[in-house]
Amino acid sequence: MSRIICLCNRVGGNDVEKVLSKHPQASIKDVMNLTAASTSCGRCRSELEAFIEEIKSKQPATAPSSQLTIPFDFS
Repeated sequence: MSRIICLCNRVGGNDVEKVLSKHPQASIKDVMNLTAASTSCGRCRSELEAFIEEIKSKQPATAPSSQLTIPFDFS
């Protein structure tokens, strides 16, 4: 059974984990918008923030976006 993060909106830890697996750089506002967690009474906000940090700390560090760089010959 999933850990309940937001009782008002019935958002569990699995819901938050799904959002973060699809969007690893999601902010707390992004998670709130996508799951409705902590959008009613707000009592769970600190728990939601802690859970997001816990999940992000377990994720592998994302590599910086790789951009195509073209070397220029200025000679």
